[in-house]
Amino acid sequence: MVFKSLLKVLKGEEEKINLKSNNNDTLSEEPYVIIDVDNTEEDENKIRIKVLNLENRKDANEILVWVENGCIVIAHTRDLEREIDEKYLDIIKYLRNETLKMGGRVHRVCNNRILVLPRNVVIEKVVKEEGQSMEKGKVKG
Repeated sequence: MVFKSLLKVLKGEEEKINLKSNNNDTLSEEPYVIIDVDNTEEDENKIRIKVLNLENRKDANEILVWVENGCIVIAHTRDLEREIDEKYLDIIKYLRNETLKMGGRVHRVCNNRILVLPRNVVIEKVVKEEGQSMEKGKVKG
């Protein structure tokens, strides 16, 4: 009974909650206060990072959809130095070319990970040489 009333309140179907105890005495008859349970924070300010596998063209297309929607994708790949073949190389090239068409970038992070970035994300590398202050430079992809 209480659970059903609570569900109605959360859905906005009731203006009052009448909670009853086991002996049928009314506990409360005051109108409830509406509490917005929806998080309405601006999605524009959130950075989304997806971790996905890249095994085939279908995975590449899924990665492209996320990147097109502004997500940064860390893709698990085969070992790019040892286990790569011509078919897999075509998948990597396809992903890179389509990402570049959207204005994004693809960067190799390590032997089995690549970073796929949307157009509004830039990676900067801090370069420090002996005797000089730190300088920022963009990583070339």
